[in-house]
Amino acid sequence: MKKLIAFTVAMLFLFSVSVVFAGGAKEKTGTEQKKEATTEKAEAQKEAPKTKEAKEAEAGIKKTQFEGLKDIDYSAWEIGKPGGTIVVTTLGDPKSFNALIAAETSTTDIINRVYDAPVDRNNLTLEWEPELVKSWKISDDNLSAVFTMREGLKWSDGQPLTAEDVVFTVNDLIMNKKVQNNMIDAFYVGDKLAKVELLDKMHFKVTLPSLYAGLFNMMSIPVMPKHIIEPLIKEKGAEAFNSFWGVDTDVKSIVGCGPFVVDEYVPGQKIVLKKNPYYWKKDAKGQQLPYLDKIVYLIVEDQNTAILKFQAGETDIYGLRGEDYATLVNKKKELNFELYNGGPAAGTNFLVFNENPAGLQEPKLSWFNDRRFRKAMAHLIDRETIINNVQYGFGFPQYSFIPTFSPYYWPGVEEIAPKYDPEAAKKLLDEMGLIDRNGDGIREDKDGNKVSFVLQTNSNNTVRVTIGEMFAQEAKKIGVDVTFKPGDFNALVTALLKTYKWDAIIIGLTGSVDPISGANVYPSSGNLHMIEPRQKEPRREWEKEVDKWWNYANLTLDENKRKEGFMHIQKIWIEELPWIYTTNPAVIYAYKNKIGNVKPRPVTRGFNGICEYVYIK
Repeated sequence: MKKLIAFTVAMLFLFSVSVVFAGGAKEKTGTEQKKEATTEKAEAQKEAPKTKEAKEAEAGIKKTQFEGLKDIDYSAWEIGKPGGTIVVTTLGDPKSFNALIAAETSTTDIINRVYDAPVDRNNLTLEWEPELVKSWKISDDNLSAVFTMREGLKWSDGQPLTAEDVVFTVNDLIMNKKVQNNMIDAFYVGDKLAKVELLDKMHFKVTLPSLYAGLFNMMSIPVMPKHIIEPLIKEKGAEAFNSFWGVDTDVKSIVGCGPFVVDEYVPGQKIVLKKNPYYWKKDAKGQQLPYLDKIVYLIVEDQNTAILKFQAGETDIYGLRGEDYATLVNKKKELNFELYNGGPAAGTNFLVFNENPAGLQEPKLSWFNDRRFRKAMAHLIDRETIINNVQYGFGFPQYSFIPTFSPYYWPGVEEIAPKYDPEAAKKLLDEMGLIDRNGDGIREDKDGNKVSFVLQTNSNNTVRVTIGEMFAQEAKKIGVDVTFKPGDFNALVTALLKTYKWDAIIIGLTGSVDPISGANVYPSSGNLHMIEPRQKEPRREWEKEVDKWWNYANLTLDENKRKEGFMHIQKIWIEELPWIYTTNPAVIYAYKNKIGNVKPRPVTRGFNGICEYVYIK
């Protein structure tokens, strides 16, 4: 439900897929890129924003209709019928059932179906629309808005849901410094917090300290039940909420307001969601949603297990990897399913180096904080080989944190990004004085320290594991000793957010249409600003520039200014390389033919098609 960016596991890697763009864009080396740089290209970057098709053409990306692949119809929802169960797989156990604490998609993929927000993006049009609220009125100066709740809303335990719950969620939980959550960044307008106040049980008001483009993003937070949580805080303090509704809780006690509630959790085996009998939404004929009675998530260790369960008929939906296409495309009739073109993935997949003095010591701290080192490592990312060998030709190079289909994407990143070029990497390391001083094949710094580091990723993600193996091999060729250690995903998240004890990690983030969702990532104060989170003041000059342009892009309602601001941020990001992007898969889903209303969206709650409108035919 939450629109702030979270760690990506389920989207890209349980539903890790690979087909919309064939073969990807061939990536040129840095030398080739320099030779082809022309005045015409510089002028082209100054032109009006390009269409999606023009961007794809520039990048060498050609949209292809593969044999056996069906496009998704994003017109109106079909009228379905109530009843039935669908079974899917999920990678690993959730870390919590607390929607405000959740920071990774192994949790949010489950809990997002348990909570609704005041507003959300329409799954079909991608435009903002009212959810728990029925309407809003924005002031003439655009600095405040009054939201009106829907009548008769109830929590899953039958208690009334009112504006009091919304205001409590924001003021007593999200804005409470004692509560650990990933959403407070969305409420900052520059360095000041927005004000959310209760008018009466049916109305609340949001007041902005200045013009801000993120009002609706701000109101896309999951609403929590005041009648359950307020007594807990009064008795045990706000800190008690941080462990509330953990994985050891009685899941039947979890109260939500979304289409489903958690009915059962067997660690390592399954999670069962059942229909919320008090859900507010109805279809065009007045039938109460959701249509489904239950969703069963089978917990699996890896994607290989997930596809085996789909082929065995144990599950109803599967998100393909590149290698899975050849396995499944000719089995549609036999297994009674259809393959759907879900469009380009919205998320990112990247390599990030720790630059945090709170967790990293010398000499690595100096190496990683040197842009030359990061650029050298960027020259080792062989995107073309990743696309061809890992994604089986179904992917394309990625250079930006903004999806190519977003109006804020700047195609100029494709021109200035470091390309695969090991010779350029060697020169940069030589320039830093990192050379092989004793002839053992590994570079050392001036003090004799071997240039080595540990690279981690989550072991249940075969794509990331392969990318990590490839990178370690490339690094060894130029005299950098990389120890690659795939491991537990939750342990990685703990290192990133709490201990800061790590060297380098391959990880991903969810994406969105509007990059304002990255308020917890790209500004230096963000809790997911991975190189050094939660900075009181930006430590690095380039971070000061990013913070400046972030405010320029978001403290306005002028769309041209927003595009300009995000263009500058993307330019700084690709020049400084705080994290190094790899490749972006496209999305292919396999759905059993018994399922109706198949309309997945990579940037909404229904990203894998599991939403209140899905039904059994």
